[in-house]
Amino acid sequence: MSGSLLVALISPVVAVVLTVWSFRRTSQADRLRAFFEVQQRYLDKEVRSGRRLLHREIAGRQSGQMEELPSEVLTNVGYALAVMNSIAIACEGKYVDPKLVTRSMGKSYAGAIAAAKPYIDYVEERRGFRPYAFAERFAERLRQGH
Repeated sequence: MSGSLLVALISPVVAVVLTVWSFRRTSQADRLRAFFEVQQRYLDKEVRSGRRLLHREIAGRQSGQMEELPSEVLTNVGYALAVMNSIAIACEGKYVDPKLVTRSMGKSYAGAIAAAKPYIDYVEERRGFRPYAFAERFAERLRQGH
């Protein structure tokens, strides 16, 4: 086999391998960048405040008691849950590595969603559909250790 024939046969294989390796590396870097963006959103002041309110004002109540709370509390809680739902969507779609999210914020996330149950039930009763389904599903996986 001549050298030029060997190069002609090996070159496409090398090009494909380099392309796959480069794509995988870029994909991993993009997912890591997305993780840091998700983490920053989770740690934003408004979201932290909403999560704190979930534990202080929502947990332990009945869904019918939500109307007794100030509208600012409900707004802050709703915003925090919307961000958490977005994080769950990003994990489910593999835009971020769910394992990184689990190690970074898993216990906090699952605890906040558990505390939010009365509020989520309240919103479902009012709107006729269960909001934050991705967040609840992700929190359940966290609680089960997946």
